[in-house]
Parts: sequence; structure tokens; C-alpha cells
Amino acid sequence: MRLKILMVCLLSSAAYGEDKGGTVPELTPEELPGYQFERRLKEDPVVIQDLSLGQQFILDAQRQEMKDLISRRLGILNVSQSINDLKTIQQLVDRRIIQQQDVREWQALGVLFGDILVKEFGLHWISYKDNLGSSKALRWRKTENYVFPVTMFSRRAQFKQKIDAVAMFEKIEQEVIAFKEYERRNLRI
Repeated sequence: MRLKILMVCLLSSAAYGEDKGGTVPELTPEELPGYQFERRLKEDPVVIQDLSLGQQFILDAQRQEMKDLISRRLGILNVSQSINDLKTIQQLVDRRIIQQQDVREWQALGVLFGDILVKEFGLHWISYKDNLGSSKALRWRKTENYVFPVTMFSRRAQFKQKIDAVAMFEKIEQEVIAFKEYERRNLRI
């Protein structure tokens, strides 16, 4: 099926003059699976910085928004930023307190989840900027190991995937253990 779609795209772009000055290669069905598309030679560099005051303010506002929601809807007045809060997060999900389309609230929930990861694993919030834009992420020390908790819930909600806060936490825990072990082994060498 992919082969047919790719052939139709290649043929239609040539037929409708979408070539933009270059030539469209003519491939036989046998050559098509091995065709190599042009690739960018140089990726835009990733820029990692401490959070700006504005970004810190946004995170604080998102934290407060979630704490207020938890207090109003669940009657829970204390958020400890520990694994004990996973149960509270799951209650928000299971009771469908946040609407599927409310990306802002799902992302605020991701901030709360990120704070748990910070406390439990020693990660820290940073600004991660690449060719797709700027994101708030978590980083392990000064390594290239990142976690993007802000969008973890909103993406799952957007695509109607099951949200299991404990399973998400455990998966990240395994990844953190792996990159800590990798760092430990490499520092010994």
C-alpha cells in the first residue's frame, strides 16, 4: 500500500508541475523500496538553557492551576510532589475531570507530574530549543538525557490513549536508572 501511495505522489507531482525546478526521478517498482530521499546535511543545534523568569512563572502558574483544580474537584489540599501524588493524578484522569480538548490543563498536569520526577530522580527543569520550537523539559545533570513531561498527558488525551500515571512513572524510572547506570559505567573507564 505504501508503495502505491508513494508512486502516486511521485507521479502526481511530476504531472502537475510541482517539481519546483528540480527533476523528479523516475523509478521502477523494483527501485522504489531502495530509494533514498534527500536528507538535511546539518541538523539545527539544540540549545539548552536554564529556565527564564518568564518560563518559571508559567510553570508556577500551571502548578497553582492544578493545585486549585485538585482542591476544588477532589478535596485534596496538599500536593507533595512525591509518588504519593500519582494516585491524585490518576483520580483526575479516571474521573474525567479534565476535558479531552483542554490542552492547557493537561499540560499543567504534566508539570505536576514533572515535579514528581524532579523530586524522585534528581532531574531539573530546563529550556530545550530545537528547530521545532522551545519546550520545557527535565534533564539529568549536564547529560543529553531529557524527559518532556509537559506534553505527556496532553498528547495521550489528544489521541485518546489510556493514561496510567503509575505506568508512565515506572517507564521513566527504568529509563532514568538506565542512563544513570550508563553514566556510572562510563565515568569508571
